[in-house]
Amino acid sequence: MVSPSSGRTQKEYARRINAALQFIDEHLGEEIPLERLATVANFSPFHCHRIFSAHVGEAPAEYIRRLRLEKAAGLLVSDPCLTMTEVALKCGFSTPALFSRLFKARFSMTPSDWRNGGYEMRKNRQTNRKNGNERTADQEYSFPPGVQNQTRRKPMKKTPVVRVDQIAPFRVAYVKHLKGYEESSGIAEAFQTLFAWAGPRGLLSPDMRVLGMSFDNPAVTPKDKCRYYACVAVDDRAQPEGEVGVMNVRPGKYAVARFSGGEKAFMNAYDFMYGEWLPRSGFQPDDAPPFESYIGEPTQKGFVFDLHIPVKPL
Repeated sequence: MVSPSSGRTQKEYARRINAALQFIDEHLGEEIPLERLATVANFSPFHCHRIFSAHVGEAPAEYIRRLRLEKAAGLLVSDPCLTMTEVALKCGFSTPALFSRLFKARFSMTPSDWRNGGYEMRKNRQTNRKNGNERTADQEYSFPPGVQNQTRRKPMKKTPVVRVDQIAPFRVAYVKHLKGYEESSGIAEAFQTLFAWAGPRGLLSPDMRVLGMSFDNPAVTPKDKCRYYACVAVDDRAQPEGEVGVMNVRPGKYAVARFSGGEKAFMNAYDFMYGEWLPRSGFQPDDAPPFESYIGEPTQKGFVFDLHIPVKPL
């Protein structure tokens, strides 16, 4: 049996680690020494390292380096106007040489090779293996942000209407899920935890805004490390507590389209937006996570949701 004091300790630790993870997201391009992260989490550096590693599954330095490399991999493809040096500095690497060395160790090719067709070759190899009934870890995703895998997406019966909206800033309460986008990975449990928190606070209502936020591209990030946040919109009175964090959703331009269906509808939605609409749109992805805004309650036919993709002009 867990004592009340033990439960309070677990909730407080979760709140502090949430603060550390949010700080990393917001300062990824800066130096983040362990001492700075420990101050944010209100732990000593020694305890911060151990508690962060146990909670996240990676040591702080490893987690930060992986996120930086994955962000760089995305920028190399989505923003071809950036030089290698600009990508390196934007993602928190002190020198282009260090960036190139770490990138090659992570992706088995140089940043230049990745930009000049390496990323597409990686996806094509995955597609060929799938067509040959050989499944790999990189392919087993339900919600694949940014993946242009046209061979597995059936043509939509009706082409979605895409609009570009200016989204004002708003706040969400969230429960993070760090183990991938598959339904079986535990996303439903994250929403259950969030709703159990929201209910006593009077936030559960027919007009409650429920969102899902996907931070990673599964063509780049390992399957079991893709980050998904279950979210509900809240006002300024909401405060983080235990596993529930609070953050601002970045304002700006978002391409928005409505989709519906079962689990595969999410895969099809991301494929369409990133693989078909964006290349013809005059826009490119902006540096913020996309999110799904759910419409009504799910039914036997699945979900209805608006997919928001952050964009900026080419």
